[in-house]
Amino acid sequence: QITTKELGTVMRSLGQNPSESELQDMINEEFEDNNGTIDFPEFLTMMA
Repeated sequence: QITTKELGTVMRSLGQNPSESELQDMINEEFEDNNGTIDFPEFLTMMA
């Protein structure tokens, strides 16, 4: 699991360049449970 704070770092390491507002939008839209972490299935869904 990664925290929502780590999401930007992970995405940038994969060649993406999301802004902070884009990251927040992704988190708000993709993760209904919004428990502060993203598990691998959630991450795959977001990156697909």
